[in-house]
Amino acid sequence: MLIFLFIILLISFISLFVGVLMAPFSVNMQTLKDSGYSSRITIMNIPELFLKNWYEPSKLYVRKMIIFGLLGCLVGFSLLYVLGKLGVV
Repeated sequence: MLIFLFIILLISFISLFVGVLMAPFSVNMQTLKDSGYSSRITIMNIPELFLKNWYEPSKLYVRKMIIFGLLGCLVGFSLLYVLGKLGVV
């Protein structure tokens, strides 16, 4: 079970990491112009990273990668913490 948990954490972390790296290249340019920001890197702000309108419609999979990666990491580390408290790990 512990190996399964580490595999889930590894997949989640890789998904989150790759999604965050791909985020600046999937910015919806119209939203960027309307916002008044000057650079694509502004998507790295926490609210913009999760908002659907900041991504091009064809690249919404990047947003899903970030969300699923973050949720997987949160659940995995929480489960690891609970198992550690119970003395299983």
